[in-house]
Amino acid sequence: MNRRRKHHRGLPRRVIVNHGAFYFFAPEPMRNPWTQKEQRWIRLCGFEEGEALMYERLGFLMKEKKLVSGTMPNLCEEWKQRKLARYTPAVRKEYERMADFIAEKLEEFTVADVKARTITVFLRKYFAEKNNTAQKYVNVLRKMFKMAISEMGLRDDNPCDQLDLSDYETKRREVLPTHDVIAKIREAALTGKDGLPTESGPMFQCIVDMAYLCWQRAIDVRMLRDAQIEGGAIRFKPTKTAKSSGKMVDIAITPSIDAVIERAKAIKRKYKIISPYLFPSTKGTPYTKTGLHSMWRRAKERAKVTDDVVFKDLRALGATDAARQGKDKKQIQTRLAHTSGRTSEIYIKEVIAERSEMDVKLPWEEL
Repeated sequence: MNRRRKHHRGLPRRVIVNHGAFYFFAPEPMRNPWTQKEQRWIRLCGFEEGEALMYERLGFLMKEKKLVSGTMPNLCEEWKQRKLARYTPAVRKEYERMADFIAEKLEEFTVADVKARTITVFLRKYFAEKNNTAQKYVNVLRKMFKMAISEMGLRDDNPCDQLDLSDYETKRREVLPTHDVIAKIREAALTGKDGLPTESGPMFQCIVDMAYLCWQRAIDVRMLRDAQIEGGAIRFKPTKTAKSSGKMVDIAITPSIDAVIERAKAIKRKYKIISPYLFPSTKGTPYTKTGLHSMWRRAKERAKVTDDVVFKDLRALGATDAARQGKDKKQIQTRLAHTSGRTSEIYIKEVIAERSEMDVKLPWEEL
């Protein structure tokens, strides 16, 4: 039974007036939505601002499950606040989107109530045909529950450890574009639907060519700066692994790569673009992910290419072509900036026969 109040009668439970303001006293520390700090004393509004505003803000606190400790929405919010600072802006944005989706779909659950079956039903309902996406959500949930165990003390086990994910095994992408298809897409980028030359086409061609020659991801080619070109090489630090392996690769500037660099510089001079980026838009900023993929899609349509070819296939095409030419696997791994040779094998889309030149003798012919 709650003790009868001696002071602040007429006010809602846990609300008091102190230092000229209405305060809510939380039963345990919670995130203040107005200061983003964990607090027990949460200032609702000044006394002179009136009870109407106090009730409005108190109602907001009470109905926002992400502010209530122990709920799944609160776990998602705490994970976003505590754990995402170390990631790149692009990864952080994606993780925030996924956390918000989890908070919405598991809104009625407390952290302690979530079981392996809860997550299984969640995956089956929303990602039955999206194996790769399902794996990504499990990865995020695993991280969240790890924090719930070690930092928040909300449970003792991780339900993700008991999942059967055999139905969500990711399939290796087998699409490999032909050189002819890439040539058609490159050419189509130069002319719009109206038959007039496109402003972005020549720079788009440079980005495509550099992606094929250097085997780097789209983001690392889009964001390539002039300052990364030094001493006869381009230094790439892959964004995807910057916070994990931190691996870097210096790619020697061959005549083909140098030609692409000079074309890009000529385009910048033509349009009087002042930018630290090698492949900027006419505004001087790097092309966005959406912008690059939009250019790729439109060029594909104009080239009448119906194959499921995406920009990232250039990376696999470059690696596969090198394997076809008998390039050393270790060198292929180095250029892809992989820590594991097994990962590099994923990018080689053909089974390349290894050549054996041992001169084996027939021992019985010498008897």
